Parts: sequence; structure tokens; C-alpha cells
Amino acid sequence: MGKLRLLVTCKHCGREFDTGRRMDRRSFEKGTLAANYHTCPHCGTRETYRKRDYAVREEVPGPADH
Repeated sequence: MGKLRLLVTCKHCGREFDTGRRMDRRSFEKGTLAANYHTCPHCGTRETYRKRDYAVREEVPGPADH
């Protein structure tokens, strides 16, 4: 099972960014992911994000991961 990248859209500047969190789909679906803090790399604002705020993307393995 592949890993998911968790991204959010900054509540201040509106730009999407990668949170650095990775998890498998089952863990994401079962997890609550409440009150997670992330700092936007674009504007520096630190905000709280909940599960509904996350956009998930499949992690694409790089050449070294094969």
C-alpha cells in the first residue's frame, strides 16, 4: 500500500503546501487528525488544520525508491 502526502491550503494566503506528513490510506481514513498545527512556507502563518482540511496525493516514488 502506497503512502499519501498530506497537503493543506493556507487559511491566510490561500496557497497550497505539503505538510510533510505521510501515511497510508487506511490510517488516514481511520485517523481523527484533529488540531494539527502547520506553518505555511509561503507566508509564515501558523494555523490549526483538521482532517477535512487535508488534500491527499499519492506519494510518487523517486528513482532511489525502486
